Amino acid sequence: MNKRTDAYSIGEAARAAGLTAKTVRYYESIGLIPKAARRAAAAGTEGSRLYGEADVGRLRFIRQAREVDLGLPEIRELLKVADAGCPSTQPAYAEVLRRHVRSVEERINRLLGLRSAVHRLLGRANSDSGDSCTWENCACMSTGTAPKRSETSVGQ
Repeated sequence: MNKRTDAYSIGEAARAAGLTAKTVRYYESIGLIPKAARRAAAAGTEGSRLYGEADVGRLRFIRQAREVDLGLPEIRELLKVADAGCPSTQPAYAEVLRRHVRSVEERINRLLGLRSAVHRLLGRANSDSGDSCTWENCACMSTGTAPKRSETSVGQ
């Protein structure tokens, strides 16, 4: 932190929060963090961005939320909750996290199904002679869950 101004440059704020300056600019551009104050600059130019401790804390909160794979809409919800006080004491915080857990569990179930499908493909590997395999009849990647021909549109 720059001791002369008690403010962080964008690079300092990014490092302190464990992010890149590009990410900080992006979060500012989409409104996850407030527009930064600007250091005085020459006429006709914008000064460099200045961030305070609260900005760095908000950036850390966002990074930590991203580390548990929360999406930007959920993070935006949590930031609104946090702006009203400590998030962990508010029911809306717990609700966002409960929804996220359900989403994670759904993804886990899909991934477990995907793993099973790939294992089935591996089990068939090298089991067929392959002599009569053509693009018209190839089933090398078929897991048995593809839609029937009547369910797909011709020419897709």
